[in-house]
Amino acid sequence: MSEIRFEPLFQYIEANLHRKISLSEAARAALFSPAHLTRLFQFAYGMTPAEYIRRRRLTESVAALQEDSKTVLEIALDFGFGHEQSFTRAFRAEFGITPGKYRAERKELPILLPIQDYGVTCSGGRLFGPEAVYLPEIRLLGTWHDIPYRNSARLAPAAALDFWDNERPLLPGGREADIYYGLTRHFQDGRSYSRYLTAIETLSDAGTVHFGGCPCIKFHYIGKHHYRELSQQTASRMYRVIRKYVFSKNALPGIGQSVHLEKINLSEFDGEYCLLEWFAPLSSAALSPSEAPGKDDEKSSARKSARKL
Repeated sequence: MSEIRFEPLFQYIEANLHRKISLSEAARAALFSPAHLTRLFQFAYGMTPAEYIRRRRLTESVAALQEDSKTVLEIALDFGFGHEQSFTRAFRAEFGITPGKYRAERKELPILLPIQDYGVTCSGGRLFGPEAVYLPEIRLLGTWHDIPYRNSARLAPAAALDFWDNERPLLPGGREADIYYGLTRHFQDGRSYSRYLTAIETLSDAGTVHFGGCPCIKFHYIGKHHYRELSQQTASRMYRVIRKYVFSKNALPGIGQSVHLEKINLSEFDGEYCLLEWFAPLSSAALSPSEAPGKDDEKSSARKSARKL
């Protein structure tokens, strides 16, 4: 199975910023087809390769505009723009100012530095992050499970598949749902299990769990396989990386450790690559009180489905 890596692409782009780079050229450098490169790059970085190349060319043109030795037209041609008008339009769209006015005013501009591929290989895919995002509030409807920590990499995916195949269709709007959510609640009282909610999103407020509405730390995994082939080995590798940033003594500051959310949008599967997103809150307000553990938690047996919401 070929590995998902972007370093050759970034090296090629930086070496060729002074001319127009086609998508097919970029795809060859990354050893992907143009369609798959666009899909994977959008998954990994939230923009298309074409957007990234354009923004990098414009960033480099800012330094060139600091010098007075070349005209705006010459700089436009140096960075692969066919004429001055197209360069001016792109520059203004990116920075809110024309190249000529920027040259005259020399104001501060937000630029895009070269991306470094800090992704980590996880068997059939690659894990990217952490990054900070604002996650809108989500209302979740589903089934709770008690999952022992020692078997979580095996039992949580099994619970997710069982929910998706057998329980989701019975929920209001479940048959039409195409996004799976898995919410994990960790306890701070020494229990040997976590509580895991297999769920879909709902517009109703009755009996639901609310997550989000706050800043979150996000990781995302791109796998060259179907969602159903997320293996125990891959899950274990992903969480070893995430634990370093979220759960270890050297974790990033301000991250909530009691709850996190997995999201899989099945409509985004393109027949070859899948995407899994993982969120941990940067605010204690990320989880609604409706999820508070019941009094019978201590008596719950491991892997037993709790209440259906």
